Amino acid sequence: MVKMSMEFIAKTHNDNKAVSEIIKRWGSDIIVSRGNVYKAEDVDGIIAYDKEKIIGLGLYAIKNNSCEIVLLETFIQNTGIGSGIIERIKEIAKAKKCKRIWLVTTNNNINALKFYQKRGFHFSNIYINSMEEARKIKPELPKVYDGIEIRDEIEFEMKI
Repeated sequence: MVKMSMEFIAKTHNDNKAVSEIIKRWGSDIIVSRGNVYKAEDVDGIIAYDKEKIIGLGLYAIKNNSCEIVLLETFIQNTGIGSGIIERIKEIAKAKKCKRIWLVTTNNNINALKFYQKRGFHFSNIYINSMEEARKIKPELPKVYDGIEIRDEIEFEMKI
């Protein structure tokens, strides 16, 4: 097992270039969630570091007493990075008087479906065939990943 010295730091303007590069791995520098378009420089975030290397990233947007996790990406699995990022976002959301934290993932993302449920999130909505609309905004979104057709968005939420 690799020993890490994890540190979680709020994203600053200086991090936007590195964060954009991470997002571009998914086809472009935008994130689409329920028809909303997000860019790295427009949202807040938590970056997980091991020494000076980024090992995880969580981006979030707070609107109407609600905190949306727009992106959660970790580069080393099963080490507490994702859980640590969620805990930091939860602390921020509580301080901002949010009533819930929510996020959207896709039907093919089996690891995410397990991950979020294990951390106390509940299914709150399923948007059937919504990826067709998302692809109108971001055509680079794949139609199939890991042998599973990407069709639906699944919304999770946690009341806080």
